[in-house]
Amino acid sequence: MSTKKQNQARTAARWAAALNPVAVPPWTPFERGALPPIDRKAVADQAARLGRPIEEVLEVYRAIERETIVINSRYQVNIRELPTDGGVMHHLSIKRLDKAAVHDWRDLQRIKNELCGPEREAVEIFPAESRLVDSANQYHLWVLPEGARVPFGFDQRLVTETPGGNAVQRPFDPT
Repeated sequence: MSTKKQNQARTAARWAAALNPVAVPPWTPFERGALPPIDRKAVADQAARLGRPIEEVLEVYRAIERETIVINSRYQVNIRELPTDGGVMHHLSIKRLDKAAVHDWRDLQRIKNELCGPEREAVEIFPAESRLVDSANQYHLWVLPEGARVPFGFDQRLVTETPGGNAVQRPFDPT
């Protein structure tokens, strides 16, 4: 085998290993969940660590209590409705139950589809550093109002398990 082909084979093997999903339980439907009561001592400790007034941190927890929480076998999603002039937008705050730092695009697409609808569009923002929020292995989707479209993206659908060339795609999750 030529050196070029050996390098290509090694690269393909590395990518395949990197794309192997972490062992996760089979997907189950989302069900309503609930948060435990606010622990004022934990809030006070967090406020002290952040150097913020306890009332400010408590207000964050109170706002979270007003969100809809759903849980399945893999994820907890907090859903917040955001009224806009064009309809209701939804903020989906998504975290894995095992708290792993795994960002699985197909899972995020499935969550968006199941909770908001397959024809709703959502965006994930990589913000300016001045607006960065990065305090947990948590992901955020902003789902546009029904019928709204982002002014960029692909115009046509293309989904395959067998890409061409040196591309690698994992099989679709049967659950």
